Amino acid sequence: MKNAVKLAIKYLLSGISLGCTFFVIMCLSYSLLGGEDILMRICKDFTRQAVGAMLIGIACGSTSVVYQFERPSALGKVTIHFCVGMGVFYPTGIYLGWIPFYPDRIFLTIVQFLCSCSIFMIIWFCFHLFNRKEATKINQRLWELERDNTSDKR
Repeated sequence: MKNAVKLAIKYLLSGISLGCTFFVIMCLSYSLLGGEDILMRICKDFTRQAVGAMLIGIACGSTSVVYQFERPSALGKVTIHFCVGMGVFYPTGIYLGWIPFYPDRIFLTIVQFLCSCSIFMIIWFCFHLFNRKEATKINQRLWELERDNTSDKR
């Protein structure tokens, strides 16, 4: 139980960190690329904007804890992570004005949602590739250690 609490806190804090990091990167991008008007809107409502970024970070980062369990299947884990992440991101993005919402132009709203899903999937895929590469490095090192231990016993 103690390990589960530690794991939950670790994922919670890494989610907050992830949300804050992306928030700062976006603000820096606006600043460097001439989006001062957007940046000023964020600054005027900084507390809500920052809390929204942390909330999204928690939803996307913390739910990645599902990959630590044997069940559900890999597709089920991705589905849970995606649904919780998008279920928090999209409404929060609309509420905070990050994503324009056009109820009278449903096609545009659907396109925006699909773009958001695509961005989420790209970010997920980048993390997946990184973790896969790290696992390969760890497995290689374990194989080398095992090989060295076997040769030492002879």
